Amino acid sequence: MTVWLEYFVEGLATQLREVQERGELVIRREVLAQKHALSERRRAALELALEHGGLTIHDFERLCAGVSRRSLQRDLRAMVEMGLLDPEGATNRLLYRLKEAAS
Repeated sequence: MTVWLEYFVEGLATQLREVQERGELVIRREVLAQKHALSERRRAALELALEHGGLTIHDFERLCAGVSRRSLQRDLRAMVEMGLLDPEGATNRLLYRLKEAAS
């Protein structure tokens, strides 16, 4: 019976860690969004960058279907100027990562 208890306790501990990590991401996103007064689109981009370590314009286009690419590029450029995102790579393969100072 002890082996089963250890198994279930370990499973519970793993789930609690996942919930804690997710909660910390949500809190971090909200703090940054409020600090910089981000729009809903920019909040979505920030959340994507937080969850996946970065985003591309293609990711952002899939997230915001129906919004022009130019508008999305302006949003990303504004977030770079705010110090939230760091662009990496060439123009056609540009990846936006969360800036460490923004953490």
